[in-house]
Amino acid sequence: MAIKLGDKVRFLNENMEGIVTSFKPNNQIGVTIESDFEIPVLISEVVKIKFEEKAGNNSEPSVVKSFKLNNSNPLGVFLAFERIGDSQLDMHIHNNLSDELIVLIYHKIQGVYHLNKHLQMSREDTLKIGQVSLTEFELWPNFYFVILPLEQISVNAAKSISSELSFQAKTFQNYWKHCFFLSKQAYVFNMDAPIEKLNLTALKQKDFSEKNQQIHVNLKAKPEHIIDLHYEALQENGYGSASDITAHQMDVFRQTLEAAFVHRLPEMVYIHGVGNAYLKNKIRTYLSKHPEIVFSFEDADNLKFGSGATLVLIK
Repeated sequence: MAIKLGDKVRFLNENMEGIVTSFKPNNQIGVTIESDFEIPVLISEVVKIKFEEKAGNNSEPSVVKSFKLNNSNPLGVFLAFERIGDSQLDMHIHNNLSDELIVLIYHKIQGVYHLNKHLQMSREDTLKIGQVSLTEFELWPNFYFVILPLEQISVNAAKSISSELSFQAKTFQNYWKHCFFLSKQAYVFNMDAPIEKLNLTALKQKDFSEKNQQIHVNLKAKPEHIIDLHYEALQENGYGSASDITAHQMDVFRQTLEAAFVHRLPEMVYIHGVGNAYLKNKIRTYLSKHPEIVFSFEDADNLKFGSGATLVLIK
């Protein structure tokens, strides 16, 4: 049986299981295990297994679970796709943002918005809102969410949050990670993070020479194809220094990506390392929110960069 993205596999030579999250050269695949670490392995060294089946197929919203507040859990509104079978996904929405939450869920079909569900949630509620199939990925509608956080006491009036998600099979796999409110691996999306579209006209007219005084690289020029974002490498290559290292790394990443788009480079490679995947996740979150300049992204060549680099294909 052919192995596809999203399949669950077991290693033949080690006591490990994971999800297929990428295909690599030389008959290799990338398998992401529970620690959110992707391991390259030969296709011949894994076997496809079935996901645990779950009884029930109720598409109506239902409370999945509640749990004690954990200050280490991230704040926000989250959408999770839970694997419950070989191809089926349960959709869950979780409120860890406000005392109460009103959510309107629309499906955008042929340019028309259809109200699919309206929900009211308390803090820490997780609701199942539907089910979709990976085998019908191309038939999924665009999802449009209107979220209104409500606090009993607040210094500011409530403001709604709008978020639209259109999924692509290739990038969807990048969101496979540990889901804190389901206590398992799932495809997880942050719904309340602001989605800002780049002004492409202004970007093309941007003077890239207007840069941080500490950065000595001319960002108006065509960037190098490979950017090493390790702090020591940035210093050695003339990108200066900063007290907030991650903010500095992200600043260099954004500016070089914008310059690559302006100079019509087909692709860029960003070396971010493995570590706890914090910088990697920030970069991929940014890339997923800018489809106007990014065609797709994936792990870079494992043989050249290990598992600590991202290849970005630019429109």
